[in-house]
Amino acid sequence: MEKRGFREVVNHLAVFRDIAEALNHANDVSGAMDAILPRLGEALGLQTAWAFRFDEHRRSFVEVGASGLPPALDCCSQAPLRTGWCECQSQFVGGELDEAVNIVRCSRLKSAKGDTNDLRVHASVPLRSKGKPLGILNLAAPGSAVFTNEALAFLQTVGQQVAVALDRARMFQLAREKSERLQRLAAMSAEWSGQLPPDRLLQQALEAYVEAFGYAVCGVVSGGAQADEGLDTDDDVVAVAEGKATGRLSAYVYPPHGDGGGPRETCRSILLSEAQSAISTPLPTTMYELRIESNSPYAFDDLDADLLQAFAWQLAAAYVGAQAHVQEMQHAHLVERHRIAAELHDSVSQRLFSAQLLVRTATVQMEGAHADALAAVERVGQLLAESQQEMRDLIRALRRIDESTSVLEELRARVRTLSMQRGPKVTLYLPDTPLREPALHVRAAVLAIVDEALHNALKHAGAGAIAVRLNGDATRFFVRIEDDGRGCQDSDIGTGLGTRSMFERAAALGGTLAILGRSGEGTCVELMVPYDVGEEWGR
Repeated sequence: MEKRGFREVVNHLAVFRDIAEALNHANDVSGAMDAILPRLGEALGLQTAWAFRFDEHRRSFVEVGASGLPPALDCCSQAPLRTGWCECQSQFVGGELDEAVNIVRCSRLKSAKGDTNDLRVHASVPLRSKGKPLGILNLAAPGSAVFTNEALAFLQTVGQQVAVALDRARMFQLAREKSERLQRLAAMSAEWSGQLPPDRLLQQALEAYVEAFGYAVCGVVSGGAQADEGLDTDDDVVAVAEGKATGRLSAYVYPPHGDGGGPRETCRSILLSEAQSAISTPLPTTMYELRIESNSPYAFDDLDADLLQAFAWQLAAAYVGAQAHVQEMQHAHLVERHRIAAELHDSVSQRLFSAQLLVRTATVQMEGAHADALAAVERVGQLLAESQQEMRDLIRALRRIDESTSVLEELRARVRTLSMQRGPKVTLYLPDTPLREPALHVRAAVLAIVDEALHNALKHAGAGAIAVRLNGDATRFFVRIEDDGRGCQDSDIGTGLGTRSMFERAAALGGTLAILGRSGEGTCVELMVPYDVGEEWGR
């Protein structure tokens, strides 16, 4: 078979210098092919060059560049080069293409439809820089002649120059893409403007992230780090957003080829039903992780990991700020309620107490007066006493609940106060085993319901004894208030403002409330609330 050799070139080093200078201006594979082909045409009479760029992480060829293609290869946006695998690619992925070789049976040229400009044989040159596989350079000229060893050595040197240029262009492109992504990420925080609740902020941030960068899904999960370390734990998805999965995956040209692409990536599926690849990073200052998944293998690289980490810090800062804002608002509300309670105590409550003293004085001074007058004064005293009790209940409800005290301590204080007053005996019954402490907002609602139930029993039941019983299990908290008073009819339950508020508070906690009573047989109030109920309940 005829062999190709060098044309008469005065100075081969001058060719290398010209190629190096031309490659300095190349920013991608296509630019590199356009730069080297005229110089190689002068040196070896070559007319056609094409190259495949290889992504080692994704185990796939992800870009094609070509110059001087014949019509059979240049048709349909170079589809003959952009579909299917060929001999040189299989050898490269399999580690068999170590140096420039002649490919005398090129499947692409053989299967090409149309005018190939008599291209039959091409040289394939592996492109590597610092030991890293970067791709393949193919060069061809008409005819069936193969390249001499001297020509292949020359092309091997050219391939090294092309590899250095491609590696430089790749690093420049990655740096530029990273900068653009970080700028986009920084601009995204403007979409979280305004004081959003923490859960809403998480959801809105995730939606903006997948939309901006084209990921399939992004979520905030708990338990991921422990599971990756081999511990037995369940993953809890706190928030998740799904996208259209465009982004960098659109650059794919070839799928991984058989087993030549190396071992398949494995990962745990948390956000998707069958994830092929995933990366995660801790969400700073929280117990959560930020995670992205894809249905494609090897979908993420170091750039994706760096971007996710930057997003995690940005999101954590916003999340902590949102939590702080909620706490500040809650504190402001509690301070205002405390102020109102103090004003009621210092003004209205004191006036009611003074009025009670005056009524008592008037009762003493009216000894011997007409019975109707005495009854009227006593009735006024009763109304003032009831109003004073209602005012105490209102002030207690407005006052801030001390977070350092438990629900048991709060109930003990209420029963202790009631035992100092004349009236039915109130007793608190506790279980033998300690109870789990409800969250602060659950405790506040439970105490409000208990206060209303005790107030109704004291005011309307005519009872001799009232029992408050507490119980609970792993997930629920139970309160039972029962008296031995006159009871009530089913038709009367829930008609008053107080009892309606009891039902509304229980429902807001995701719990249940039942009021059971029969005329002459007393009344029983049964409350059940779950421990694990979010603060959004009851808003």
